[in-house]
Amino acid sequence: MKPTITKTTDRVIKNNLKMWFESATREDISSGLNWYKEAQNFASQLSKEYNISPYICATVISCLSPNNRWERNKIDAETVIKAYIQNLGPNDVKVCTYDNNKLKAFKALHGQLIAESAPKTHSFAMNIGLLSAEHITIDKWHIRACLVKPHKEIQDVVETVTSTQYRRVERITSEIAKELNLKGYQLQAIIWVAIKNNWGR
Repeated sequence: MKPTITKTTDRVIKNNLKMWFESATREDISSGLNWYKEAQNFASQLSKEYNISPYICATVISCLSPNNRWERNKIDAETVIKAYIQNLGPNDVKVCTYDNNKLKAFKALHGQLIAESAPKTHSFAMNIGLLSAEHITIDKWHIRACLVKPHKEIQDVVETVTSTQYRRVERITSEIAKELNLKGYQLQAIIWVAIKNNWGR
């Protein structure tokens, strides 16, 4: 059976995340520390160009992010914002993510923000838009890092979690970040870079 967060102890999760941090190169750490700042800068650029608040721009980015590469995510976010400015709708543009996510992005531009009941996309918007230290984006790469030690072959794991398990992983990650004198989102980004480079996919 595939490893799951539910059946993995806090100690194992914490040890795995620490090992991923320790495996990070200087370049990984530098990239991780700068990742959210650069993402926030992009949201700010969109804000200035289209006269929409940086947090709304970050929310659009977050809505379009699931299973979307970052560079494409940025293109799609600007595409949706341009369409909104031109009074176009979801059916008038194409993006490289699910139609439901595109619809959520347009709803965000009309004032319907991401609820806390959608913790991953809510946290991602808070991290990009506000550099919120109270939120951590727990994506599939972070879940993989929780369940697999570094320097092992690519291993399939259950990459989705319930809201309760999300908060559990967020708490554990926050505890490690405090020990390392980092923000939670900084630690998450460093681990994200390290595991992606290690696994090569």
